[in-house]
Amino acid sequence: MEDTFEFICPTKIYYRPEGVSEIGRIIKEDYRFSRVFFVSGGTSIKKNGTYEKVITSLSINHIIYEEYSGIQANPDIEDVLKMVKQAREFQPELILAVGGGSVIDAAKSLAHGYYYDGNPLDFNKHLVEPLHALPIATILTLAASGSEMSDSCVISDRKHHFKAGFNAVTNYPLFSLLDPSLTLTVPPYQVGVGLADMFSHSFERYFSPSHQIEPCDHLALGIMRGVVEVTPEVVNHPDSLEGRRAMMLLGSLAHDGFTSFGKKKRFLVHKAEHRLSGSYPELLHGQGIALLLAPYLKINQKLYEEKIIELGKVVFQLEHPTAEDTIRSLEQWIFSLPIYHSFDELPFHIDLKDIKKAEEVLKVSTEK
Repeated sequence: MEDTFEFICPTKIYYRPEGVSEIGRIIKEDYRFSRVFFVSGGTSIKKNGTYEKVITSLSINHIIYEEYSGIQANPDIEDVLKMVKQAREFQPELILAVGGGSVIDAAKSLAHGYYYDGNPLDFNKHLVEPLHALPIATILTLAASGSEMSDSCVISDRKHHFKAGFNAVTNYPLFSLLDPSLTLTVPPYQVGVGLADMFSHSFERYFSPSHQIEPCDHLALGIMRGVVEVTPEVVNHPDSLEGRRAMMLLGSLAHDGFTSFGKKKRFLVHKAEHRLSGSYPELLHGQGIALLLAPYLKINQKLYEEKIIELGKVVFQLEHPTAEDTIRSLEQWIFSLPIYHSFDELPFHIDLKDIKKAEEVLKVSTEK
């Protein structure tokens, strides 16, 4: 196994309970920016008061801003192209993304497209590599993707049934503001798919090729254990700020790169899910992930027998587990989430042949 690697995680975290109103001061005083392009999703931030707090804070600090809203789950390149046009006319110094992973990824694509003459989807198709991007700041409203502290950006092209991500140091946000109170109004279903998503980020890293002694595998197991432990708190006690705090921190820790420190990543579950939600954009990413985790272990059980058993011991606290015991425990945890638990339960149809094609992607062909 080639043993060379590079690592960077430059994102600064501002953990501020009830702290959204500080965003203008942070932008102005800490970073000296005065022109901001504000990206958001649907109407939820207006309903819960977050929008008003943000624009008031920007205005008080004499920050000029323009807005683009309406980013949907599985963000589409058409929105990115519209934002690029608007942003070039406005000429911002900073992009501020307020939302979950979809909003943040759309902002990352905008940040790269701003300086690129071609289609920003070229980065996701790995046709070109980015040289530079506008700085990005985020206010996280949904704990799930970890995009607020990651180097990844996933974008869809719905017209052509394409969805893929790319990794680059320019994808890291300049800073992210974490306020767990913003997640209190997130619907239970979104909480459930978020838990599955953050679990998968360290799951995928854990099941990537490891050395015989691999320190970061212990970190990955610890993050997954944390997600399992916090699940009943956030599901059964949705007003628990302690639970929301833990969930928000776990989401960032799961995808900031530390749980694959020194390893080469292999994200086959994500690759398979991207194939599905690229063709069926109504499929939320975390929902698709949840339906593919156990199949991934079953398909690769022989290869990962020892790792699966260790997963059972640490994450699910089983005393003397077999691989089968661990997979059952994983399925039971997923079943405890307020989500759909099979493709048949989904409120829309996914063709069986597409499910089979996705499952084919889960097979590990080599351990190199």
